Amino acid sequence: MRVGAAAALCLALAGVSPAAAQSTIGQAEEAYMNVDFERTRELCQQALREGGHSPEQLARIYELIGVASAASGEEGASREAYKKMLAIQPDAQVDTNLAPRLRSPFMEARGYWQTRSETMGAEAVLVRARGGLRVRITDPLGMAEEVRVLTRVAGELVPMDEERFPAQESILVEVDGLPDADRIEYVVQVLDEHGNRLVDLGSEDEPNVVGRDPVIAGGTPGGGGGGEDEDDGVPGWVWGVVGVVVVAAGAGVGLGLALRDKPVDLQGGITFD
Repeated sequence: MRVGAAAALCLALAGVSPAAAQSTIGQAEEAYMNVDFERTRELCQQALREGGHSPEQLARIYELIGVASAASGEEGASREAYKKMLAIQPDAQVDTNLAPRLRSPFMEARGYWQTRSETMGAEAVLVRARGGLRVRITDPLGMAEEVRVLTRVAGELVPMDEERFPAQESILVEVDGLPDADRIEYVVQVLDEHGNRLVDLGSEDEPNVVGRDPVIAGGTPGGGGGGEDEDDGVPGWVWGVVGVVVVAAGAGVGLGLALRDKPVDLQGGITFD
């Protein structure tokens, strides 16, 4: 008995069909290979509702919806699916062997993004003075529903603290241990309405790190810092005041020189008349 047949028999005896044992995305891929575009689209919509997919998987789901919709003559739906695919993966491509009418909605979606400066994304930076991590997201298509953030002080062997927030442009996440901790480990996941991940910053196995390197023996900072703090350093308004003072002082010196009735001798034999 062949391995495939044996596996199918075991599944049947367990009361599980081979199709049910395969992931929904896998079934959609199989339907696509069989040129069953209606079935492909149905399975992709089901996969979206199931949630829990990575950005790469999600981009592939939208790609299959784009192709299947174009094949069914629904160019608008195809274009929207491709726009979402490119929001998640801006450098994504489609099969070059597709017929022009199937590629056309993709080209239109790519043109849409080429006229815009922002796509789906996220960034995180410490706000040490406020004891937290500032998370900013960009979401031009309004795909984000929730932001999941995990944090802990770098080097601590404890589970990461988890918080969830409604999706918005800027979120301040309080972090235990700040402002004293040098470095913070974090994971940021931007989720859609079904819990699919639109953006991943780090993972629980390999979290991102932000902050300053600790001072080593001798008082010298370690090399390769893990990031800049948003509110660290001298505030910008201070530099503005300093600039005004410097300019004013320079003007005063110039005025003083202009009013003198005798030349001013400077070191090196240079004279201002």
